[in-house]
Amino acid sequence: MRFLNPRWWLLPLLCWWAVLAARPAGACSVPVFRYALEHWQADPYEAVVFHRGPLPDAQRELVREFGPEGLAGRLHANLALRLVDLDANPAPELAELWRSHGDGALPWALIRSPRRGREATLLWSGPLTQAAAQPWLDSPARREIIGRLAGGQSAVWLLLESGDRERDAAAAQLLESRLAYLASTLALPKLDALDIANGLVSVGQDDLRLEFSVLRLSRRDAAEQPFVRILLGTEPDLDQAGEPVVFPVFGRGRALYALVGAGIKRETIDQAASFLIGKCSCQVKDQNPGVDLLFAADWSRLIKAQTNGLPDLPSFAELAGAAPVTVTISGSNGPDTTAGSPTPGWAWPAAAGIAAALVGGLLLLRLGLRK
Repeated sequence: MRFLNPRWWLLPLLCWWAVLAARPAGACSVPVFRYALEHWQADPYEAVVFHRGPLPDAQRELVREFGPEGLAGRLHANLALRLVDLDANPAPELAELWRSHGDGALPWALIRSPRRGREATLLWSGPLTQAAAQPWLDSPARREIIGRLAGGQSAVWLLLESGDRERDAAAAQLLESRLAYLASTLALPKLDALDIANGLVSVGQDDLRLEFSVLRLSRRDAAEQPFVRILLGTEPDLDQAGEPVVFPVFGRGRALYALVGAGIKRETIDQAASFLIGKCSCQVKDQNPGVDLLFAADWSRLIKAQTNGLPDLPSFAELAGAAPVTVTISGSNGPDTTAGSPTPGWAWPAAAGIAAALVGGLLLLRLGLRK
């Protein structure tokens, strides 16, 4: 009896891998809010510290607070430190940054937003002091948001008040009533067994929560001034808006976008909520809407504490249950938020590929046995 050349056995395997590749790499059944919490690392804000020559020990300790070995690192804040020695011929961009926003007192610090498809927004500049780092890294409102998101809430709808009591109250009432309605009418997508097996989500279907909450924040709160600046720096000219502003915050402290004044209405609230609890159609963070905020949280530890172990992996029967079914494809491009969604379009070519691989393998085996 002669066996086939081992290279022939690669053909069925290649067929199988080609079929797996046919599934869109960015698509999955995990809700956006949950996928973002588990997988989207927050973009770092940047602390730029200008100085001249070697730093004395006292100043080095101040600078250290913004870095991984200081307060920022201990709090797990998404903040990166950049030291610029003005005597060492800095890059033109940094030299211009110093000329535009620096002062005579050194060391001098700047904090600016992440640069993702737009210029970084300057949030603060000033002399580096012992108390400079703490307010930018942490605040009561941010701790409350972290607790709610780490506790499993889908999103925290942060209402930044305008200072006009009537307009703020009206915005809060509309937001709370609409979110209560949506929580009772929307439905989370059904998790795909393959997505669970592939580790795209660390909780099971029963552990997913469709829950929204509202948090009001006063612009005049002294303890929240850095956070207010961060929020208003997420979009151009947002700091000029004297109206209530709503930020749906999800994942690891990511603001979806800002709803301003008259833009706080049922349609925009519905659209944002449906996106957040809908299937994650693209796993690439930068191809999704949203801007990361500056938070101090060990998200990985919080997620692990929340899950208390991995969900049971699906059985073979459950995986087989994900076989394709005949469905009617509608013309809607909106997010699917129903609990009983049909099998995704990649499943049919996957099944066909499996069959082809099996048939190909049997034929090759038969030819080999005849030789």
